[in-house]
Amino acid sequence: MAVPDFNPARKPHVYDLLGQVNAAFARVTGKLSALEQTGIFDRRTMIRLYRLSKELQADTNYHLLETLQDLEEMHWARYGRHNSQNQP
Repeated sequence: MAVPDFNPARKPHVYDLLGQVNAAFARVTGKLSALEQTGIFDRRTMIRLYRLSKELQADTNYHLLETLQDLEEMHWARYGRHNSQNQP
């Protein structure tokens, strides 16, 4: 997968955003569980919605982390090359 040229100084912000996305998914699944506990909604439907949200979270992480892995490998190769050139 092609990775755009990306300033490494921005990586902490990207990882923070990814953490926020996962925290939001955790809130969604928690609220779905709480709604299911009320007994108002069909239990099977709520379980299905919970599982769908977990599936979406996994799919989201898979695709975002795939790009981040490519980016990290590119930076590792770039900085590793610089370090090996500067060694005595």
